Amino acid sequence: MTALLVLVVLLPLGLLPLAALARGGQAWRLGLVLMPLPGLLLALAYREPLGLSLPYLLTGALWGLDDLRRLMLLAATLLWLSAGLYAVGYLKRRRRRFYLLWALTLTGNLGLILSLDLASFYSFFALMTFAGYGLVIHDQTPRALFAGKVYLVMALLGEMMLLAGLLLAADRAGSMMLAELAPAVAAGQWSGPIFLLLLLGFGVKAGLPLLHFWLPLAHPVAPTPASAVLSGAMIKAGLLGWVLLLPLGLPGQEALGQGLVLAGAVGALGGALLGLMQQAPKIILAYSSISQMGLMTLLVGAAVAAPGQAAAMMPVIGLYALHHGLAKGALFLATGLARPVHRGGLALWWLLVALPGLSLAGLPLTSGAVAKLAMKSVLVPDLPGVGLAVFLPVLMSAGALATTLLVMRFLWCLQGETKSGHHSPWMLAGWGGLTLVSLVLFWWLPWRATAELAPMVFGEPSLKHAWSLLGPIIAGLLLTLVVLFIRSGRIERAGPDRADTGQSG
Repeated sequence: MTALLVLVVLLPLGLLPLAALARGGQAWRLGLVLMPLPGLLLALAYREPLGLSLPYLLTGALWGLDDLRRLMLLAATLLWLSAGLYAVGYLKRRRRRFYLLWALTLTGNLGLILSLDLASFYSFFALMTFAGYGLVIHDQTPRALFAGKVYLVMALLGEMMLLAGLLLAADRAGSMMLAELAPAVAAGQWSGPIFLLLLLGFGVKAGLPLLHFWLPLAHPVAPTPASAVLSGAMIKAGLLGWVLLLPLGLPGQEALGQGLVLAGAVGALGGALLGLMQQAPKIILAYSSISQMGLMTLLVGAAVAAPGQAAAMMPVIGLYALHHGLAKGALFLATGLARPVHRGGLALWWLLVALPGLSLAGLPLTSGAVAKLAMKSVLVPDLPGVGLAVFLPVLMSAGALATTLLVMRFLWCLQGETKSGHHSPWMLAGWGGLTLVSLVLFWWLPWRATAELAPMVFGEPSLKHAWSLLGPIIAGLLLTLVVLFIRSGRIERAGPDRADTGQSG
């Protein structure tokens, strides 16, 4: 098992020479598929916490896996594998550069998940960040280059705050182990500024409100498989950093927790509302990611503000990250596909595109329903230490309504952009496989990761609330029909007016 742990990081680096074959040979295609496989095997084969000491690496590295990291690794590897398959059929030019940057970004993403020490974590985090810049500007268009500049400026700002916070935390703790930093900082002086640096440093990656500007710029210009991993996997690095280094479960940090709860509520509703004003499908999905990350931010904030409930919230955070990564990745990959020619295939295609979107709103029997029920089981109205706790049920219902409207907006705009034609088998395999995992295999995957989640979802109180998740979704669908009806009425009234004007001219 420890050999597999090392292979997660070393295999993508070992396959880098295949970039030289990206023009004429076919081996690079195999490389895109093989890179995430050790991580996926490790996540599925995991039975108990792992640890591997590497004293000769950096200042003495420690890599390992626990329940939370397993869920994050599972989500990341499934998404990277599906997006890699998709990329084989998607790439038409600059394959060598894409392959090189893809391998480095993947190494950083998976490596930071496995890192238990500060030096390894930050090194992999920085590798993922700066290699990801190359994926954003891959097409070299003016829009891509501008988005890349914004991405780089925000990334550097985040890296400076993050590095300062990590060094101060390590100095207070007298240790380089991530698990020892938060308790030492919380017990000493200057805990507020240090935690604020860590919060903002990771917040750039996680799309925290007012630090989210790079997301709606980078997603639409990046190649579609890169957009999928940017939104589904890479922004979760910020979430993981919060969980590992903020004072979850530690007393005396209620103000920080309540601030995060408020920021999460603003991100959840504000991201969805801003997304409704957009027209490009990828930009709509970018704002949807900001909205969904808002819900995860809210969970982290509640775990800080209510330290007694942190242990119960940790697996829910991992579960929601897994659900969002799979569903959002499937939606992003759908934006690059052509619509089937035949009517039956077209109907099935639209159904498979819509279901991961509606699962984000909590559609019963989907991964979203599992995640929402788990969230409802821990975000209760009488949650101690959370000033907004009484509004949490209303907030979650409003978020589900806004998400439904956002998904309908995405489907409407996607319908206007996609064209009929034939799919690349590689692209279809990547998108179809990820959609299948998000809709079917998800019901098996989380319980493989941790048994603590099962009572939250399948317990009697949760099952009673399962079908109540339909209310906001039905309301969103009805509002969509009303808007379409009003819109069609305006078009019908405008038609004769334009015709009369033409005749009088």
